[in-house]
Amino acid sequence: MTKLTADILLKKGLPKSTSLKDVKKLDLSKMHLETKDLDPKLFSQMVNLEELDISGNLLSEIPINLKLSNLRVLNINDNQVEEITVLKEFPNLEEVLYEENLYLTVSDNHKVFCLLPKLRRLNNKDITSLANHVRFVNHRELSNRVESYWEKNYKDKLPKEPSTEKIKAVGKDFMKTVVNNVRYGPNSLKDFTKWKVQLIAENLFSSLLVSNESDIEPKLDQTSTNNATKALQSSNRKKHNGDSPEESPKKRVRITDGMSSTTLSPQSSKKLLEKSFRITPVKQKQECTLKDQQSESKLPKSPIASSKSTPSKSQPKVERTSINGKQNLSLSGRKAKKEFNVEPLHFLQCHSKNNNANDFSTQLWSCAFEPDLDTSLSKVIASSGGDSVCVVDCETGKVLKKYKVTGEEFFTLAWTTLTMISKEGQKRKINVLAAGGKLGVIKLIHAKVNLAYGEIKAHKKAISIMCFSPTQETFLFTGSYDNRILLWDIGVPDYEYNFRTSQLLTLDTTSTPLRICPVAASPDQYLLAACEDGCFVYDIKLTKNQGKRSFDVELNFPIYKTETKNDDFHVIDSLAFLNEDLVASKSANQGSIYIWSWERSFKAKKSKGNKKLDAVVLAELKWSNTDFPYITLTASQEGLCVFCGDEVGKIWIYDLESCKAELINGIPSKNLKPPTKVIDWPSLASAKDIVDGSMINTVAVDPTLRYLVALTDKNLIAVWKIL
Repeated sequence: MTKLTADILLKKGLPKSTSLKDVKKLDLSKMHLETKDLDPKLFSQMVNLEELDISGNLLSEIPINLKLSNLRVLNINDNQVEEITVLKEFPNLEEVLYEENLYLTVSDNHKVFCLLPKLRRLNNKDITSLANHVRFVNHRELSNRVESYWEKNYKDKLPKEPSTEKIKAVGKDFMKTVVNNVRYGPNSLKDFTKWKVQLIAENLFSSLLVSNESDIEPKLDQTSTNNATKALQSSNRKKHNGDSPEESPKKRVRITDGMSSTTLSPQSSKKLLEKSFRITPVKQKQECTLKDQQSESKLPKSPIASSKSTPSKSQPKVERTSINGKQNLSLSGRKAKKEFNVEPLHFLQCHSKNNNANDFSTQLWSCAFEPDLDTSLSKVIASSGGDSVCVVDCETGKVLKKYKVTGEEFFTLAWTTLTMISKEGQKRKINVLAAGGKLGVIKLIHAKVNLAYGEIKAHKKAISIMCFSPTQETFLFTGSYDNRILLWDIGVPDYEYNFRTSQLLTLDTTSTPLRICPVAASPDQYLLAACEDGCFVYDIKLTKNQGKRSFDVELNFPIYKTETKNDDFHVIDSLAFLNEDLVASKSANQGSIYIWSWERSFKAKKSKGNKKLDAVVLAELKWSNTDFPYITLTASQEGLCVFCGDEVGKIWIYDLESCKAELINGIPSKNLKPPTKVIDWPSLASAKDIVDGSMINTVAVDPTLRYLVALTDKNLIAVWKIL
């Protein structure tokens, strides 16, 4: 046994220092230490300690009050520890090792999952998916059973206006019986189930006392805090009963008529997944010439005109190459206007149906820059449209990957970065692309290795939008034409690409969700949903009741009237956060883009009965007065900029840096702000063909504002370099 002193801790710690507060890594393994040797007074001085190894000792328990709030890795292998719940003292733990502690069981593993919300690895295994399943799905099921047990056996024992003493008396009996009567899961987890049921029951009992204006403080664990569902009070949530307008702006068809709503069955086999999602390799560029186009009557809104004359100087020559049907249109003969501060790089046609070079009708809907694993200089973008998803290098214009699914029409996609564990146990970060559309199935793609490794049967109808949580890398929100938003835990694939998924939450919407954004200031608490009948706020905190939820608040904006009738119609078809407070949103028929404050809007939340709030609009930006919906804007926190296309191929750029102080201070602007720049659609031409202005369905910029990308309704990806 060794008596620990400050000198010993400094000697064993890294980096070398004369102060305990500088120690970040400490190895105290195999020193015959007992619990009494871990002095809280010494350890509490190591406020920056991140890794602690106390394996191979004689510890029977971990002392409380060590106050290691920044601890991320803890190794207590080969000790005599019997109780593990003390680990809740270290809420930032990401990795724990406690093998060869004879008295710890699989029930203790599940307890740790609940106590440590950031835990990702346990005993050298990735437990992300299993832990989230226990934290949310298992918790939901047990909560429902505890509440059901109360309703069935104890609710009627309380009078209509019970006293605190009566609640305590009934609650005491309830606490004695519920632990032995609520069962769930295998017998090997019996100890965990009893422990969890007791916590949930205590929480429920506490809510009864609180509702009875008692001052008794509840006894809760960290994962159950604030998840009380007042089981004795039947809460009737108000449903949104907005009037459906008889007339609406022009609908742009995103789903072909008569589409089947049948979804694909989930396939866990890697072999089956690869069969169902064809990956097309990139071939060398080959020169090709354009054939005569179809007649104008069969073309989209902005037709391709035929011309026998040579393009004029104002119409730059287009050089085309083909890569598996991808058309690369490069501009020459005209430089970008200086006042636009952009240089056109590439105009790509890579989503062609059946690799048809004459396909100018496939609509492209969504794009997103791939997170860069090494630097912030992202230059690779993924795009969705038709039956394919493409990955493109913006600098070279090269199509790096192309994925096709027969019968699919991809509407949306999103990137996330996961930490995969190799066969040798080494950690490595990978970028995973999720894509979905008409079939209601989420495709999971590891683009770097050309592998579509999984799929999730998510919705019975088409997926309209998806996004990942900015704080939980495996959490994916999907919105659908079935008027629901679901939260999925997609799991982390192992080295053989096996993975486990869980559905964590269901949010009911009153119409199709068109854009969803976790609130930047509280991404684990609230979700903003732009829908066909308005903008709604959802409470997404997972420690609450896990059943279906309706919206928490509806945000009201000025209502615009249709030209022919006075019917109210307000499709919120796009929104994006500029920072933690400012939001940009717009609607068809509006002719402008709103900049509004999340904090000032939501802090005005009134009584529970009133679920409507007025958005606090701080600025209005002049935009196209179009009646076409589904034109998506994007925002960049770099320079506080907003970008949005329009129905004739223009891209509107708004630099809000000049009014940043007013926006931050919440000072509304009375004037309609003009755009800082407007990029005109260039006239693209070959020997016989001219590609006129296209509708810009969506735009995207990389995090450092080097590339501007636009997707059109004419099967074209336009890439500009921002100078």
